[in-house]
Amino acid sequence: MVLPFRQRRTSPIPDQHKIYWPKPLIIALIGYTRRFDSKALKSVREQPGSCLGGDGMANQEHLAILKQGVEAWNQWRRERAPVQVDLSESALVKENLSGADLSGVDLSGVNLTEADLSGATLVGADLCRTVLVRADLSNADLSGANLSKALLIQTKLHNTTLTNCRVYGIAVWDIDVTEAEQSNLIITDYASHEPSITVDDLEVAQFIYLLLSHQKLRNVLNAVTAKGVLILGRFGGGGLEVLQAIAAKLRAMSYLPIIFDFERPHDHDYTETVKTLIGLVRFVIVDLSGPSVPQELSHTIPFFDIPFVPIIEKGRKSYTMFVDFFKYPWVLRPALEFVTVEELLARMPSEVIAPAEERHQDRQKLLDEVFKKA
Repeated sequence: MVLPFRQRRTSPIPDQHKIYWPKPLIIALIGYTRRFDSKALKSVREQPGSCLGGDGMANQEHLAILKQGVEAWNQWRRERAPVQVDLSESALVKENLSGADLSGVDLSGVNLTEADLSGATLVGADLCRTVLVRADLSNADLSGANLSKALLIQTKLHNTTLTNCRVYGIAVWDIDVTEAEQSNLIITDYASHEPSITVDDLEVAQFIYLLLSHQKLRNVLNAVTAKGVLILGRFGGGGLEVLQAIAAKLRAMSYLPIIFDFERPHDHDYTETVKTLIGLVRFVIVDLSGPSVPQELSHTIPFFDIPFVPIIEKGRKSYTMFVDFFKYPWVLRPALEFVTVEELLARMPSEVIAPAEERHQDRQKLLDEVFKKA
């Protein structure tokens, strides 16, 4: 089974048949279910042995040759091509391995944090449980590599070849995959004997696995609807700092804030994206300061009876037609005016969150009555 998240056929796919999962939603769902901390990393690192076999300990002779430098290493690989190389569980932090021939090498459990692997050959390498935090794999070839349970945070994968890789259990955060070749990434467990399911995008592989695990997905969606808050507004003229401060305040109050940036390149239908997000969250905070978001609001407020909380910096004007939205009872009125961000944050619990929660509860009671769940 192949899920075509990148183009996989020669003829164009009609727009109505394309599946587009907005990145803010993917990030929010994955982030809520897989929060990275030191305990999680420790748990992954302490799993014994390689995912595909091995005794879980580097061959010290092989490691010593690698320490002699890439030139000596590559020469040794050419001379000893049939040798199965084992560097598993070793520490190669900040190691310069640019251009190294690591094809077929057992690198399972290796700590390659901030290592330079640019231009390296890792065809068929075992990178299970490997730590690749801030590692540089630009222009590297990872065809057929096993990346199961690997940890990639701020990893550089510019122009990297990622084809036919195993990525079950991978943790991917803030990576650079510009111009990378991604195809046939296998998201199912090697040991489960399940049919292979592939995707063509490393960043969404985790999310697709959630889609396949229906119960897990239902739990995740319930978590988002219970705690999710969408924050809308423009990012120019200091707006970003305001939105980030609101998000931090919501996070401190155990909510799941989702910020959507309308200033990004217009390569997707943002109205559809916003509608998708609004359909999942508990309530929406709309910053009307400066040029606002009339199209998105006109396509959502009349059709989603969830609380919308408008805020605006004192002295600024929202677009003229916004006042028409106050006829909808789920739009809180009047808009909360604030002078400073500090003032806004201080007033949020009583004048933003409390009334939004009250409106949410009223809506929930109505739904319970309609569906006879009360």
